[in-house]
Amino acid sequence: MFVGDRKALLRLNERRRASPEDMDRERAGKNLRVQEIFLAAFPPASGRKIALYSAVRGEVGTDRIREQCLAAGVWLYYPRMCEDGNLTFFRHEENDGWERGRFGIREPQMGPGREGIRKGFDLVVVPGLAFDAAGRRLGQGHGYYDRFLSGLDGTAVTVGLAFSWQLVPEVPVDAWDVPVDAVVTENGVVERGIK
Repeated sequence: MFVGDRKALLRLNERRRASPEDMDRERAGKNLRVQEIFLAAFPPASGRKIALYSAVRGEVGTDRIREQCLAAGVWLYYPRMCEDGNLTFFRHEENDGWERGRFGIREPQMGPGREGIRKGFDLVVVPGLAFDAAGRRLGQGHGYYDRFLSGLDGTAVTVGLAFSWQLVPEVPVDAWDVPVDAVVTENGVVERGIK
């Protein structure tokens, strides 16, 4: 079986688990727990640059992280899909607006003079359908985050957020896949080796 075939099968299984009827109280509690564990492990500090994502399709949410980061004076950035097919991150402040992007994902609203960045982060929070203990991740299949992660300057710590059932024994990888340094679930932090 080819790596691509195994990835497709894993994506299919993860999408089944992420159906809307799963968003019950138990899952909402786990969602909040993941974020609280993340905040305890990686406390927000004024002036740090953190790249965050807007959750879609059953991904672990990030609203609690956003709230705490903004309260702590973190420079918070969210991605937008750019015309070159890559992610560019734009600063987000408390009262900034949102708009729907190419895949229906909430993106920072654009305005005059807004400049995006792709490097210089202290911490990057990454979504995924599945992760393993080696930090390998399975994304939605478009490679946007892998391209972004491969372009980082090497100083940013990268962290995936996931429910414990999204941790699998092994994520099949291709040459271009980029692992994260740690994965946070409702059960704790799995570190691959924090820089």
